[in-house]
Amino acid sequence: MSHPPPRTVVCAGGGGVGKTTTSAALGLALARRGHKTLVVTVDPARRLASAMGVEVGEQVMEASVEPGVEGRLFALMPEPRRSTRTFIDLLFEREPEAKERMLKNRVYLLLADAAAGMHEVVSLMLVAKAIEERRFDYLVVDTAPSRQGLDFVSYPGRLATLYEGRAVGWLGNLAGSGEGGDDGEVRDEGGGLLAAGKKRIESLFGRLLNPRTLRDLAGLFAELAIVKDRFARLARVSEHLLVGPGTRYLLVAAPTGSAAADAQFLSRRLKRLGQHPTALILNRADATAPPWVEQLAPERAPAELAAAIEAVRADFATRVRAGDHLALSLKGEMPRTPAVRLPTLETRDPSRIVRQLADLLGPHLTLLAG
Repeated sequence: MSHPPPRTVVCAGGGGVGKTTTSAALGLALARRGHKTLVVTVDPARRLASAMGVEVGEQVMEASVEPGVEGRLFALMPEPRRSTRTFIDLLFEREPEAKERMLKNRVYLLLADAAAGMHEVVSLMLVAKAIEERRFDYLVVDTAPSRQGLDFVSYPGRLATLYEGRAVGWLGNLAGSGEGGDDGEVRDEGGGLLAAGKKRIESLFGRLLNPRTLRDLAGLFAELAIVKDRFARLARVSEHLLVGPGTRYLLVAAPTGSAAADAQFLSRRLKRLGQHPTALILNRADATAPPWVEQLAPERAPAELAAAIEAVRADFATRVRAGDHLALSLKGEMPRTPAVRLPTLETRDPSRIVRQLADLLGPHLTLLAG
């Protein structure tokens, strides 16, 4: 990489707290300050993609939330249903023949849609590739909306260690230890995998797996061995982005359901990963009622209008109490973590929500993104 890596901000939180929209708004706020920013979400919402003017796919696209940030705001929203195929396309980009063999491998076809965490891994690999190809000042990562949303943080380092070791190459060499015919039988012509005198571990594989499966499994690892250096490099780039010294973690919550419990769980999860939350973003956590509410005068209005005004006041009072309760409950778990309370936004237009949230996050960028 000929340019410095971007600063990374990871947004985590439970479902329904506005995390993905907040990630987009943070990216917009950074772009407004002149920073070239890439927003990546591992759980793409098509309404948000439309609001940002991008498509869900494996390509980095320039976002068009508002005029004035051209060339500074970009988004990557990989398609979850294409994760495994995208992974193969990425790794075997320069190895077309090996790629064709991989796509026909029966073990690969069996496992293609069953690999846990594959979408997160693919998203990170695509980010690493984008970071290598162009310069970004900031990377904003929107995690999956669940308590397991931070599990992927440890994936790149563990996978890189696996691929940098000898296991993949050793297993790949099994493909050349025996030749199989069209009937799936392993031939033993003095040097086959199941020939007498082979290592005990090879014999164990032979007893556990039928010859055809053994041949396909060895073939799969043989293809992976071809690209293991590329995979390990991209994994190490991803690892640095997620757990580097400048990485910041923001926990997003809202006064809904179990959002506070989710944030507390994720805070403890971060500590186990050797990280800590930089700040809390509390959406829909109104600190006060807006000034116009206080200017309403129910005592001067007709009875029906006075009742409506009192209902509005009661609604905002309820919002403030809910925001206070959320802030207090999280302060008990994270007393030293600063919190940014954001009011309820009275709009349903996704693009407008992103812009309004960016307005509110702008004054806090030093705290949130450094």
